[in-house]
Amino acid sequence: MKNSAQGSQTVARAMGVLRLVSSHAKDGMRVQDIVDAGELSRPTVHRLLTELVECGLLMRSSQRRYFLGQFAYELGISAASHFHLREICEPFLERVAQETGDTAFLVARSGADSFCLDRKSGSFPVKVFTVEVGSRQPLGVGAAGLAILSWLPVDAFNHVMERNAALLPKYAGLSLERLQKAVAHAQEIGYSKIADFAVPGVSGVGMPVLDPAGHPVVALSVATVTARMSPEHEEQVVKVIRHETSQLRNVLLKHKVAVS
Repeated sequence: MKNSAQGSQTVARAMGVLRLVSSHAKDGMRVQDIVDAGELSRPTVHRLLTELVECGLLMRSSQRRYFLGQFAYELGISAASHFHLREICEPFLERVAQETGDTAFLVARSGADSFCLDRKSGSFPVKVFTVEVGSRQPLGVGAAGLAILSWLPVDAFNHVMERNAALLPKYAGLSLERLQKAVAHAQEIGYSKIADFAVPGVSGVGMPVLDPAGHPVVALSVATVTARMSPEHEEQVVKVIRHETSQLRNVLLKHKVAVS
């Protein structure tokens, strides 16, 4: 039983390292970055990194930064043939972007993180690209992630808040208290709303797409410069997203897509 427990712990730690590196997919991470963010000892991190590099899930650059490796890419390609969520949601996301004029995002939950599946640009000349496709950040940081977080079951919500407490201050000084207030407000008005929340000068609105149990599957959101998000524009955005999430929910139910 002890060996089994140790094995489970090793897998969990390795997955944690993979999540950390994937959240910094563009710039990669140094060993010390992973030690600091993962709260693991340096020897443990070194051992995990060595094993993950050997099996191809990570690779190390000449600057000693770690990135996702070739096998991680191959796994993603293989999994993509079974998960068509992005393709199913694409026309709904496109309509949100075109009808609001803003940048629209499709986001899913990945553990305690939000994961950007897709992004579409609207016609408004000032583009807000706060999140890149394939990137992740703690649930609640962006409007879509906040929408997902706000409709999680209590146990899952508490777990996410506990996991992300130490990470929030890195996002413009975001705190648990401020995030909890934003969640309560989202639940009260029926959609998430942020303004200068984690990114100064940016405002956003998001809504979850819920499964039959009332759990969030994905969320649609828009982001724009705060000066553009007037009460009138917010009302328009909410109307568009509410319609598209409602229609998308019906389509996902037909495809039997459920929360992971």
